[in-house]
Amino acid sequence: MVRENTTLIPIVQHFMDYSGNEVSLTAFRMIAIQSLPDNYWGKLDAKIPVDWDDDEAILSTLEMQLGKMFSPAFGSYMEVLVGVGDDKPYEWGVGVGVRFNY
Repeated sequence: MVRENTTLIPIVQHFMDYSGNEVSLTAFRMIAIQSLPDNYWGKLDAKIPVDWDDDEAILSTLEMQLGKMFSPAFGSYMEVLVGVGDDKPYEWGVGVGVRFNY
């Protein structure tokens, strides 16, 4: 029997340049991963990057993912991406992908 659980992963990332391109971005993220029955998983990734060089623009996005593991090492997923707020980097998007555990 697979135990269903939720994992929360808070992340703070800072990106800066060393080549003179004037990059200064801090990203605050909260990732929630939910184990589901039959080797499925759901993931929610809320991203709030602050661009310190662009009048402190906040480029918020939300990603929702549903995936299935076909073996302990291989799975695939579909995701929906949504831009949030006035400074969003995109309106929306969809994606598919593969997941490898090694």
